[in-house]
Amino acid sequence: MAESEFAAQAPALMSRVLSTQMPAMREAADLVADSLAAGGVLQAFATGHSRIVTLELTGRAGGLAPVGMLSIKDLVMFGGVDPGEILDPTYERVPGLAERIYELARPDVIDPFLIVSNSGINAAIVEMAQLARERGHRVIAITSLAHTRSPSARHTAGPHLADLADLVIDNCAPIGDACVELTPEIRIGAVSSLTGVLIAQVLTELVCRRLMDRGADAPVFVSANLTAGDNHNASLWERYGRRVRPVEP
Repeated sequence: MAESEFAAQAPALMSRVLSTQMPAMREAADLVADSLAAGGVLQAFATGHSRIVTLELTGRAGGLAPVGMLSIKDLVMFGGVDPGEILDPTYERVPGLAERIYELARPDVIDPFLIVSNSGINAAIVEMAQLARERGHRVIAITSLAHTRSPSARHTAGPHLADLADLVIDNCAPIGDACVELTPEIRIGAVSSLTGVLIAQVLTELVCRRLMDRGADAPVFVSANLTAGDNHNASLWERYGRRVRPVEP
């Protein structure tokens, strides 16, 4: 047996994503590029560890500038909510959060939503997808179809994220996310962040290439740790700063 079973499984899992999900990622890139070319912003929303994927898309070197990261913490940072209110790890199950977060962001109708959730079942995620559709936004989902379709998933009433999205990108994570069985009761090695980051970076590249193919610029951040970084990025914040919040340090 390999010293690390997770290390042995990871390359095959990423290959599976690339071999099965490229058509969905190409279609998603077309949708996002259409919006950005028209002056839109990609609105990325997630809760829990799925925020790793939205953070990968937002405000980083080599990443697109017109991407807004929506999060439950926006209620504290921009909505005046007491921080203690959101510290319960099950807070994402509370009904009514999505509309409050949406109203704080005030997205344009041409903005597509990218909603990331491995399970695709919690209230904040499902309600944001429903709200985005009702308000005329296109919705892209990154989720685990194995988990959301599993009879062993925690039961919730109503649709799941995958049922509400215009496009679904399967992160190919197994039921419960963890892929390495130590004992029948203990599994480790969650993979949804690994494949989610892969999807995020592939999407970023495809969107940039589509924009450039149209003769448009690819509005991409440069590392702030390079000499040219601050000046280059300041011009992008001037262009998009009214619609995209900076990511906290």
